[in-house]
Amino acid sequence: MARSPDFTQGLERVLEGARKYHIALMCSEHDPLDCHRCLLVGRVLAERGVGVKHILMDGVIVDHRDIEERLLTSQGRESTDLFLSLSERLAEAYRKRSRKVAYTEQFDGSETKPVAG
Repeated sequence: MARSPDFTQGLERVLEGARKYHIALMCSEHDPLDCHRCLLVGRVLAERGVGVKHILMDGVIVDHRDIEERLLTSQGRESTDLFLSLSERLAEAYRKRSRKVAYTEQFDGSETKPVAG
């Protein structure tokens, strides 16, 4: 999805708006690790050097780097790996978490299937 022209165009629109205004991308998730905006948009913005902050349920403001540290820990990838760089471990953790929180549809009441988007 992050490679699609629509995503790129939307991201550029957010960046252009941020040059003129204070921008907030809102969601209703309690935890940023459950939010597709964090896992998709926040990730790409942070990779581009944009300062991304998350407002938690209790009002605490957390830097996106702290969220990424939590992500690595939640996926068991926080420690040094002899075979994978930090960026590779982070990419793997994002991939796994994104699959876990992706939108799913019920088919027969017992199984779920991810919906491609």
